[in-house]
Amino acid sequence: MANKQPKKKTTTRKHLARKQREARQTRIIVIVTIVIGVLIIGLVGYGLVDQLLVRPRIPVAQVGETVIRVREFEAQVQYTRIQMLNQTYQYYNFSQQFGEFGQSFLQTAQSLASQLSQPVALGSDVLDEMINSILIREAAAERGITASEQEIDEALQAAFGFFPDGTPTPTQTATIASTPTLSETSLALVTLTPTSTATDLPTETPEVSPTPSEAAEEIDEAEGAEEDAEAPPADESQETRTVEASPTITLTPTPFTTEVFAQNLKEFDELYDPYNFTIQDLREMFEVQILREKLQEEVTAELVPVKDEVWARHILVETAEEAQEVLEALEAGDSFEDLAAEYSIDDSNSQQGGDLGWFDTEMMVPEFTETAFSLEEGEISAPVETDFGFHIVQVLAKRESQIPPDEFLGLKQETFTNWLSEQRSARQDITIYDEWEDYVPTTPEIPQQFLIQLYQQQEDTVPPLTP
Repeated sequence: MANKQPKKKTTTRKHLARKQREARQTRIIVIVTIVIGVLIIGLVGYGLVDQLLVRPRIPVAQVGETVIRVREFEAQVQYTRIQMLNQTYQYYNFSQQFGEFGQSFLQTAQSLASQLSQPVALGSDVLDEMINSILIREAAAERGITASEQEIDEALQAAFGFFPDGTPTPTQTATIASTPTLSETSLALVTLTPTSTATDLPTETPEVSPTPSEAAEEIDEAEGAEEDAEAPPADESQETRTVEASPTITLTPTPFTTEVFAQNLKEFDELYDPYNFTIQDLREMFEVQILREKLQEEVTAELVPVKDEVWARHILVETAEEAQEVLEALEAGDSFEDLAAEYSIDDSNSQQGGDLGWFDTEMMVPEFTETAFSLEEGEISAPVETDFGFHIVQVLAKRESQIPPDEFLGLKQETFTNWLSEQRSARQDITIYDEWEDYVPTTPEIPQQFLIQLYQQQEDTVPPLTP
């Protein structure tokens, strides 16, 4: 029996159209898949390029030809945040250790936490300091001031408590302060011994919260400060000398080794590596600090550690009419002490003849200070109006007083800060770009649990973690 031949399938137009349609759809799906894949890869690549190459190079500020870019700005802000966070923990621990006497430490910890919760304000402070660092570098270069690698090495080692040549420890040496001989005019005016400080006429200098660096100094002072004994009253009839203690440096063996120091550097790198802050960045900070100290010494070279002081007394009354009445009584020969006891509303000194003791130009309100320092010894002022009332002022004596070392250092720092501010104001080539706030990091954050613990008695005042 003959085999049957299979029927040949006839391809119709309908079949052909369907196959072509399916092939076309397959090509479209493949193309779309490829395009989506390319887009995803492109977006990921762009994100990486933006984060690693583009964003870090975006400028946030510029001083002359020197540009501050996002990379160094972010690293500096995050380094500052870590330092402040550590100080917050440290102050909180102190407040717990000192119990009811640790309230000031707790308040400082809360102040630091509040600053950390306001990243834009903190970022502004950091950016200002970075601009100032550039100005310091430029001014130092113009004056030939440099920081050697050895100086930077020593500063870095000291920051980690490593002293290869021995640990500096303070010892006591003598600082001489002279008390001038009073004039015959002064001796004829009073028999009272002047008080050492003025009272009850406040200065208008505002109270300032400590910065992070000042906060660290406050901890050291709290741990080791001792009250100085008051010196006995000076003999006003002759020049006297008093001896005050000030620290000098001696060396003792260091407990650290080179290996420990190297391990500390390694741990520092590991801690700050996520924030792109390196040992080299830290070295540059110490370099600026050294340049700043040297530049400050040069800028303040003409300052001398003495200040003008006056010894004065006053009669304080409520009205201009009473002040004029007192002035006329003094001109008629009445005793200043008797009039002070009768008229003065300043209870802190009215029974001591209105004696205010010695004071300098920073201790009284401006109107009173201007009058007191313009008078000659023995001269009595016309009525002086302040927020306290009307004063009749008499200067008993004048002198130049030695400024204590710590106070003189503060004067130098204030003078240098003012000088640097003037230099900055005079520059026309400082630019802070409008978008800088977009690059202020908010990490590392304060843990929410620690914030609650920090404000455990004041839950309603807990600052937010982000703005």
